[in-house]
Amino acid sequence: MSTPLFSSAWYRVAKLRPRLRAHVQIHRHRYRGEIWYLIQDHSSGRFHRFSEETHAVIGLMDGKRSLDKIWESACARLGDDMPSQDEVIALLGQLHHADIVQADIPPDIAEVDRRRSRLERRKLIALLMSPFSIRIPLWDPDRFLKRTDAVAQRVFSRLGAAVWLSVVVAALGLVATNWEALSSNLADRVLAVENLVVLGFVYPVVKGIHEFGHAYAVRRWGGEVHELGIMLLVFMPVPYVEASAATAFSSKYQRMLVAAAGIMTEAFMASLAMFVWTVVEPGTLRVVAFDVMLLAGVSTVLFNGNPLLRFDAYYVLSDILEIPNLGATANRELGYLLRRWVLGVQNEPSPARSNSEAAWLVTYSLAAFSYRMVVMLGIALFLAGKMFIVGVILAFWSVYGFLIQPLFKTIRYLLVDPEMKNKRTRLLGVGTAMAALITALLFWVPLPRLTLAEGVLWVPERARVVAGAQGMVARLLVPQGERVELGTPLIRLQNRELDARIAVAQGRLQELAARSEMASAVGEITESRLIEEEILRTTAQAARLGQQQQALLIRSPTGGLFHFSSADDLLGRYLRRGESIGYVLEPGEYRARVLVGQAEVDAVRSDVHDIEVRLAEAFDTILSARMSREIPSAHRELPSLALSVEGGGLFALDPQQTQSPRAFEAFFQFEILLSEVPANRIGERVYVRFRHTPEPVGYRFWRAARRVLLERLDS
Repeated sequence: MSTPLFSSAWYRVAKLRPRLRAHVQIHRHRYRGEIWYLIQDHSSGRFHRFSEETHAVIGLMDGKRSLDKIWESACARLGDDMPSQDEVIALLGQLHHADIVQADIPPDIAEVDRRRSRLERRKLIALLMSPFSIRIPLWDPDRFLKRTDAVAQRVFSRLGAAVWLSVVVAALGLVATNWEALSSNLADRVLAVENLVVLGFVYPVVKGIHEFGHAYAVRRWGGEVHELGIMLLVFMPVPYVEASAATAFSSKYQRMLVAAAGIMTEAFMASLAMFVWTVVEPGTLRVVAFDVMLLAGVSTVLFNGNPLLRFDAYYVLSDILEIPNLGATANRELGYLLRRWVLGVQNEPSPARSNSEAAWLVTYSLAAFSYRMVVMLGIALFLAGKMFIVGVILAFWSVYGFLIQPLFKTIRYLLVDPEMKNKRTRLLGVGTAMAALITALLFWVPLPRLTLAEGVLWVPERARVVAGAQGMVARLLVPQGERVELGTPLIRLQNRELDARIAVAQGRLQELAARSEMASAVGEITESRLIEEEILRTTAQAARLGQQQQALLIRSPTGGLFHFSSADDLLGRYLRRGESIGYVLEPGEYRARVLVGQAEVDAVRSDVHDIEVRLAEAFDTILSARMSREIPSAHRELPSLALSVEGGGLFALDPQQTQSPRAFEAFFQFEILLSEVPANRIGERVYVRFRHTPEPVGYRFWRAARRVLLERLDS
């Protein structure tokens, strides 16, 4: 044994006759093949987990045996796994601190009061350290749940499961069938003022039913629910129910069902709403059904279905892995590994019971910490953009709770703990080396730097073939792909109305000429002048009509290869003036118009080493390109709908702009020159990669953080 069996302080506690308090209940659980015992404190709602060896000691605390007899009996039962007297004393202190054990001595009223004050202070600190999630209890629903207990029995049964599965599967089929109608113009429909009002009424109802799903699941397997209230999640009221009684359930599948009951309830509501949305006519009821689908279907997957946040999926994952208190255990395992491999602490036991459990714990700890930091900073920046003072205070508050306070605790542990006294030289060396390594990785080691963008193959204005006048296509004078010179006739249009107007104008000129001769012959000077003015106007009109007639013969604007935009249905089609017909391009002279966000524009503008392009329909082929020019100033008008989200691109359209496709955020446009691109690819989306000078990642983080902060504060 690594510790002495006997203790010099044993005589102080040997005669005590401890027993568990009346409000304590013990449950037997199995985790990852091992037996554990869960002590439930009904007065505080807390749970305490102990190993089978520890339970051999706790189970003997009946108020009749002395602690000395308890220790002797435990040693006889456990054999080589017997606890030392110091370990029993530490266990007794732990049970006393948790207020789940009492002895045959008068209670210390002052100690009880101090313990109560310490518990209240701990709750207050926990509340202050979680400004984004504040709980306000409102109602004890236990009596109501007991009266409606038949609901839980019917819903959580085999018949209920069959009904739930059939409804959800059928609704998913309807979603697949009506996906285009559901997803079209989504931003405009969701962000409309009228819809936001409806969402405000639907949200508490959906989330309230969600929480009752948890409550009835707890009741189904004999648990009690005594707290239902409102949680201010980022100052937004969200219903919650205290379902921790499910922790005592011996079956992990029952615990998983309790945790997943809210998600399953919302999935059922979303499925019913899908049926309603399908059968009703457009109107208020259809809008409500759509919002129920949006809230119960999408939001529950993004939030309650995310195991990295401590909502429903977190507890489901904890039971799947059979690792109780997954988040705290994962953090302890990560701390254990750091103390062992960085500080050289070898005598500390690992919280993990196996290598696979340790891998799960470390992975979860790192992933959850990273995700929560991103969420926390995102919320703080959002609030800073809306309420500057409140957002900044909450940002510093959260950073203090997540980073600064744990860092201070770690430093205090390293400086004060006696075990660290002989390791401070190593600690200083390891800390210096790690700081130097992190600094080098962030600010000294250059890493490849790329900018990814999208664009479309673009035809220069001088190469576009457009109709100079309106008319019907009568004849194609040049076949597809033939080489033409400047001014070569390409297409003959026909406009019978224009021909008739020209004939009328010519007849009018003949009439005016005859009238002018007659007026001159009889000496009508005034009449003759009026006729001459009319002749001038009619001549000008005839000239304009003649120009339009000449424009019916469409000629090549430049030399190159002529390509129709759509040659199959061009004959007999009516063209409007200015309508695009095709383009004339020299081989290899192809341009792409590329859209670059404001964050990357400086690098693309001044530091490009090479450019690689991939076509959307030929992604495996890499084309080289070179920069041609930048279109001055930022824009929001998209050059092609292929670059919008609806067209498969990156840019979300502003739903308030219906005249032309405009993006939500401004961007900059660059033209690049490509070679060896087939002419039939014109208008196709391209993926562009700009390669810049390698740069350490720390400078990029700094620029990104500064840009995001400035954007949020300026909004």
